[in-house]
Amino acid sequence: MLKKLVVVGVIGFVAALALGGTKLASYIRSEVRSAREAAEDAVPPEKEIARLRSEVKELDKDIMKVVNQVATERVAVKELEEKVQTVAKQQADDKAILKERAVAIKTAESGEGTQQVVWGKRKLNIDTAKSELEVDVKRFANNQKSLDNMEAVLTQRIRSRDALEKQLETLKNQKTELTVAIDGMEAELNSLKLQQMESKYQTDDTRLAKIKEDLRKLKTKVDVKREELKLMPQVHETPAPSNSNKSVDDIMSQLDAPKQAAPKPATKGEKKAD
Repeated sequence: MLKKLVVVGVIGFVAALALGGTKLASYIRSEVRSAREAAEDAVPPEKEIARLRSEVKELDKDIMKVVNQVATERVAVKELEEKVQTVAKQQADDKAILKERAVAIKTAESGEGTQQVVWGKRKLNIDTAKSELEVDVKRFANNQKSLDNMEAVLTQRIRSRDALEKQLETLKNQKTELTVAIDGMEAELNSLKLQQMESKYQTDDTRLAKIKEDLRKLKTKVDVKREELKLMPQVHETPAPSNSNKSVDDIMSQLDAPKQAAPKPATKGEKKAD
């Protein structure tokens, strides 16, 4: 059957290429589809269960693939979280320093104390301090944009990790449910086999079923022979003449007996006699 299906499939494929969208090509595709369905219907339930078990086992490859993706996303999220925390801390420290320098410049501009700006161990004039502060603020703003982008990426990676973890959990649950369903179908099939073995009318193609069918046919043949034997005396034996007590005239009287006329129906004008 499989070889036939392959041959029909090849013929159908070649014909479809040659004929394109013609009606004949549609007929050929219909025949190929019918042959495929017939081949699928011819597969015994036991083989179909074995095939389904093999397919479920193949899910392990899909599960391991998702496991690798989940592991990759978890590591990426962890590394990115550490980097975001480091950059965020650095930005907080830099922001505090910039605010201190701004205050120092304002103090110098107000005329209180010296006209120099003191930044730690450094002493700068006001213009130089302003120029450096402006450069540092621009650098801080650029770093903040990078931090915002990293946080956005981190949010997406967390979503991706969570989705993959749910996908992994779903795959595992689905595999378990499918395994249980196949086990149940196999148990139901085994129960049906037992019922067929115990049944007087077995419909499967096992040796036991064939023996039962042959016994039924043999019983039918024996019953036919028995009825033939009952009919044999009627065929070969001449029935004995019966002794009649009637005279010839009595027997022949039936030939000359006058026919009784059928009673005439009463007319409307006639009255019934009292």
